[in-house]
Amino acid sequence: MSQPQDRSNSPEAAPRVFRLENIIITILLLAALMIALVVMISEGLIHRKPKAKPEIVTRLDLPPSPMESAALAALEAFFEAPDIAAKAVLVRDSSRVRPMMENYYDFRRHPFPTLGRVSPGRSASFDGTQMVLFEVEPFSGPRYPAAVVWDGHRFAVDWESLSAYGTMDWIDFVESKPATTQTLRAFVSKIPDELKIAGLPEGTSQFRIEHRDDPEPIIAAADEAVAALLTPLTDNLRSPVTLEMTWKPIGPGGTPVASISRLIATGWSQ
Repeated sequence: MSQPQDRSNSPEAAPRVFRLENIIITILLLAALMIALVVMISEGLIHRKPKAKPEIVTRLDLPPSPMESAALAALEAFFEAPDIAAKAVLVRDSSRVRPMMENYYDFRRHPFPTLGRVSPGRSASFDGTQMVLFEVEPFSGPRYPAAVVWDGHRFAVDWESLSAYGTMDWIDFVESKPATTQTLRAFVSKIPDELKIAGLPEGTSQFRIEHRDDPEPIIAAADEAVAALLTPLTDNLRSPVTLEMTWKPIGPGGTPVASISRLIATGWSQ
């Protein structure tokens, strides 16, 4: 009887074993390649689409009702504060306003305002902002307006309205007639035709400008573009505005005339 032959070491078995090893290696390489591609694609998606940060919502509180007593307490606290640092935390937009306060009180040597008497508060809303308006009577000098504004969390003094702060004192601006542009906060209103300056260039409009530091108003000229913005504010109104102004030799014989070059903002705070 013939015995079965062992073919494991036969010449035909070697190619089959070699092919099987190649198939296994190929499968392993393809698997490794697929894993690498998946990792690369996942990393790319992570970088392209970062996880969205949760939106921080700041809750704005409603002002107390009625507002007048709380606003008055804030105004009195401002006047009682002993120095700039203490006053600055009580004003609206304190981080922006504090450098102005330092310029006004330290560099330009204005004394701190005093509070002799104050009028009853009058609630108002301007551009959606709730506020209480007062008239302050210092121990000496004329009465002047002050606004105490609800900023969503507390009442804060609108220092720019209280001081009518500008880059130059109003009296100096009127007397020295600078050719350099100044930022000033004032009231604008319409003036009768008979009070307008004669002989100004055609297309020039004129407005009455008042400031709390001077009982005498001035007349200021404006070109057509600026006049188009100011005119709606003067229709039976006396509106607070923040302006860029200078003096230009545009009057008869080259006389300097106060000129409004830009309306920065309605209201005194930028």
